[in-house]
Amino acid sequence: MHWKRRLSSALVAVFSAGWLFPIWLGVRTYLAYWRAEVPQLINGIPSGNSFPFLEFSKECFGWGLSWLAAVLALWSYIGFSALLRARCERA
Repeated sequence: MHWKRRLSSALVAVFSAGWLFPIWLGVRTYLAYWRAEVPQLINGIPSGNSFPFLEFSKECFGWGLSWLAAVLALWSYIGFSALLRARCERA
């Protein structure tokens, strides 16, 4: 039974903090675009890279912020439910 508690705790931690990974990946991709592509564009050299840096970065930000919204909604619901339970027990 102890492993079930650890597994559920790990899943809650991954759900709660997992939104950081897509955000981090989006920032890294955006910065890679500025390091690799922009200097060439400024100098008038056409880019030889076909990877869609900005589109991928936008997708990462979208997934990360959606995940963050789900985390905030869940924890807000849990906190509000606990608050209502505490009020009902006092009354």
